[in-house]
Amino acid sequence: MDTLEPSGKTARALEITATLSGRRFGLCGFDAGEAQRITRILCGANSLAFAFDESLLTESAHICDAMLIKLASLGPDGFRAAATSSVPILVTGSSQAMLEGVGGAYSWPRDFMSEPWPEAELLVRLFRLLGSPAGPRTAPYGKPRLDPLVLLADDDPELIALVDATLRNDGISCRTADNGLTALRMAREIMPDLVLLDIRMPGMNGFEVLETIRRDPGLQTLPVILLTGCDDPTDIMRGSDLCADQYVAKPVSPNILLNRVKRLLASHSRSAARWTRALSGAGSNGKVIRRWALNSNPYQGAAEQA
Repeated sequence: MDTLEPSGKTARALEITATLSGRRFGLCGFDAGEAQRITRILCGANSLAFAFDESLLTESAHICDAMLIKLASLGPDGFRAAATSSVPILVTGSSQAMLEGVGGAYSWPRDFMSEPWPEAELLVRLFRLLGSPAGPRTAPYGKPRLDPLVLLADDDPELIALVDATLRNDGISCRTADNGLTALRMAREIMPDLVLLDIRMPGMNGFEVLETIRRDPGLQTLPVILLTGCDDPTDIMRGSDLCADQYVAKPVSPNILLNRVKRLLASHSRSAARWTRALSGAGSNGKVIRRWALNSNPYQGAAEQA
């Protein structure tokens, strides 16, 4: 028994080294001393480290396997760039800052590491970051979805209320966001079946959100309908270039929007899970009741009387 534990530790150390060897890590927000320490630790694991200013976070994702970011040093532009990054991110910061929600307000970090941290913890967390990637995206909490879920991103309260009521009356669940960054975070969290995306929004505009969605392997197949308050041909062309599925000008007709949403839910070529209407008998008034069904399997969602 005495030889098993050291052997197990050695095997794990070799596994960690093998996973980290040759990997490239971007560093952001660390002072010279911290960056030098991290670089030395990673060099011992045959890894490379590159320091980036937060203005280059987006570009750094193209040459890095993962990012290490110091939470306290990140500004608004850095938060925005980190939230749209396509690589896994490990964030370091004080326990108090994380408990206060400075980091917890966003879901983009794959992992958090409290300061001060020992060398061994850094290697283990990076190993987990790369060696245990996030699995397939599913409905929140792993529960099967009872009805289609649409994410609406718009900063107009009146339009939000109108669209939300229109969708829910048809048995379609709706979640809302009032800015682009929140919309992107929620898309990654709840994995909607379709996104309604306003072009003019604070923080990140609709084009930026759509571009990020199309670059994210977990989101790129989502159907997206762009909403706009103008009929600018350049907007239409840009939406087309970014592979938007539909383009609807404001003021939005509830019936037109609902019909387009239903068609995309039922037949969109990007989506593996298609929603349809399934007959489920007659109601108390004798009218036929329809419910949403996924892949021909009816769920007990909101009913619609035909």
